[in-house]
Amino acid sequence: MGMAKDKHRSKPPFGRTNGILLAVSILLIVGSVLLAGYTSLMNWTPLAEVEESVNSEGSVVEGSVAVIDEDIKTPEEAKNRTVNFLIAGIDYNTTDATAGLSRGKLTDVIMVVQIDLETGSVDALQIPRDTWVGTNVSSTGKINAVYALSGIDGLAEVIYDRLLIPIDHYVTVDMDGFIAIVDAIGGVTIDIDETFTLEGVTFTPGTRTLSGIEAEKFVRERHNRSGGDIGRIGAQRQFLAAMLSEMKALSASELTSLAPVVMGHVSTDLSVGTALSLVQAILGMDTDNMSFYTLPGQTATAYNGQSIWSAHKDELAAVLNDNFRPYSDKVPAENLPIEEVANSTDYYDDDFTTVTDILEGDDGEENAA
Repeated sequence: MGMAKDKHRSKPPFGRTNGILLAVSILLIVGSVLLAGYTSLMNWTPLAEVEESVNSEGSVVEGSVAVIDEDIKTPEEAKNRTVNFLIAGIDYNTTDATAGLSRGKLTDVIMVVQIDLETGSVDALQIPRDTWVGTNVSSTGKINAVYALSGIDGLAEVIYDRLLIPIDHYVTVDMDGFIAIVDAIGGVTIDIDETFTLEGVTFTPGTRTLSGIEAEKFVRERHNRSGGDIGRIGAQRQFLAAMLSEMKALSASELTSLAPVVMGHVSTDLSVGTALSLVQAILGMDTDNMSFYTLPGQTATAYNGQSIWSAHKDELAAVLNDNFRPYSDKVPAENLPIEEVANSTDYYDDDFTTVTDILEGDDGEENAA
């Protein structure tokens, strides 16, 4: 279906891609804390109140409110039937004392999660950090640099403009919060498949309980890991499946103790009541009905020399039309404003799995194109 006829499949050695558990974990973390500590949290003002936005000079300003434009939200005919979230993991504020590093404002995890309240299902689209969106909206042309320039509301606008799917709400978590949450639950035990080193921490095959800073390195490393950035996405999926299992075993009091950690690092425009109702809906859903997709495409080189993720428009249009437009008109590939830079391999053109598959250790390779 793509531009090139002689496409070949290049199977990466690390495994399949999927980061949806970050979205599910963030929603469940926020919701579980709200459920467990509802009374004490009734006066909590959502952290959108301290979210960042951009001033006239293009610099991110703290203390201002991030608001999703009404024009890009779900249209009236589909409201109360579906709700779309922008989920972002922001690599900002993180200071790793062991490595002496302070990281920049990049969204290294970006996902759009759609909850269909009528069918009781969840569909999520993982957007690789290097996805090409153009230098007119990003300093590098990649989507992960949009946040530093335009804030979370600007990132929502770019996703809407390129994919033509609505964004109703956002939830963000910074890497300091990720580290703190992992430490607060006593670490996460995971099976490591390969050897690599990042910033003085070496990982070798075997079972290991990761601390927060070790977990941050495990999910962030891409240069020395098989599969590069796509391998990293697979590692995030693996880690977050293990993290979700750890969290399911926590008692109500343990969940309540996470409240200060979550409230200090998670930003959202959701009210307490809305978050509670949505999480209750999610907890009642069958994990077989939670299906998750990677934005179809491949690695390529852009015009500015950047290594990027190029969307495959035909395949992307099919994924969006089949799974993210249940109550709206379909949009043909030629009408999608995202640019296709390259199309020579189809390995990630049909990349999906379910939460059930992930929790059972199934990497979903039978679903490959």
